[in-house]
Amino acid sequence: MSMLRKTRVLFATRFAEMAEYRAEVIIWMLSGTISLVMMLVWMAQAASAPGGQINGYDGSEFATYFLSVWLVGQLLVVWVGWELDFMIRQGTLSPKLLRPMDPMWVEYAAHVAERFVRIGPMLVLLAIFAFLSGASFTREWWAYPVTLGLCILGFTVRFLYEYALGLLAFWTESSTAFSEVAWLLYAALGGLFAPLTFYPQWVQNIAVWTPFPYMLGLPAQLLAGKATLAQAGHGALILFGWVVLFWFVRLAIWRLGLKKYGAVGA
Repeated sequence: MSMLRKTRVLFATRFAEMAEYRAEVIIWMLSGTISLVMMLVWMAQAASAPGGQINGYDGSEFATYFLSVWLVGQLLVVWVGWELDFMIRQGTLSPKLLRPMDPMWVEYAAHVAERFVRIGPMLVLLAIFAFLSGASFTREWWAYPVTLGLCILGFTVRFLYEYALGLLAFWTESSTAFSEVAWLLYAALGGLFAPLTFYPQWVQNIAVWTPFPYMLGLPAQLLAGKATLAQAGHGALILFGWVVLFWFVRLAIWRLGLKKYGAVGA
């Protein structure tokens, strides 16, 4: 079977599985509304601020930024750490090792397929939220394919580091605590609570050495018309570097973990 056919069959299988859970997918989307809550908070603060602005953002610009964050965040959702934690602790990983394919690709295909199930309701909700809040996205056509490219890179970065964290279940009773810490860093430094420029300078200086601002904040700023094509190119290069790094980190942890897994007779 050719690689193209394997990929098509794998994606079709996982899409059919995800489509069965479309109601749960919508519930997951509605549960991830922290950025929308922050939008309401910052819009209220801007309305009461002198001149109706805070750090150059008025109410409409806050609405656009946080709706963009919500949209990008929906495309970056990753749950593979919890899947691996369960599979390793319960031993359900064993039959997956008999397949002639790294289990990582099965999980990656499931995540990609879930995006196709999510995209329709997500755009409907985005249109409703934009209408209610007065958000106005950029009219620069190039910003949309560039944002999509950054989202693909950002999703891959997040998938790889969450996968690596999930593999720590080979050595711990539960690896999900690591994923929760990683989520906090992703949210805080990515701009989920406020644009990164609102943070103290020393926090911004630390954040630029992490992948998080380029995964979440930069695509959102592009959609809001507050980032340039040059900044997007710079962010894409950094994200690609993180993809390479986390690829090898995941691979190293996977190989070490399999030795331990086999040593206990699983």
